[in-house]
Amino acid sequence: MKESAIHKQNRNNRQRGKHYERRIAEAIGGVRNLDKRYQHLDIYNDTTCYEVKSSQSSVPQWILSATKQNELASKESGYEQGGIIKVWTRGTARAFLIKEINIKETE
Repeated sequence: MKESAIHKQNRNNRQRGKHYERRIAEAIGGVRNLDKRYQHLDIYNDTTCYEVKSSQSSVPQWILSATKQNELASKESGYEQGGIIKVWTRGTARAFLIKEINIKETE
C-alpha cells in the first residue's frame, strides 16, 4: 500500500523532532525521555526538564531584535549573555527565559 503524502509528512516531522530532541539533550547534558510513564516530558538532565518545540518558520522579529540588543549589551558591559526574558502580562504575569544554546550538528 502506498503511503499518502500526509502520512509521509507526519513521519518526517516526528523524525525531525526526535533528531532535535537528541541534539538539545546532548547540549544541556541531559537525555531524551523514552519512558512512556512521563508522556509530557521531552528531555531532562539531573535537575531540570525541558519542553522542546521545533519549527521551520522564521524566528519572530522581536526575538531577533532582542538578541541583537543582548549581544550589544554583553559587549559593552563584559557580562555573559543570559538570554531574553519575555514577560506575559495577560491574567497572572509570567516571565519566560529565552536563551540560545549551542547544538552540534551530528549525523
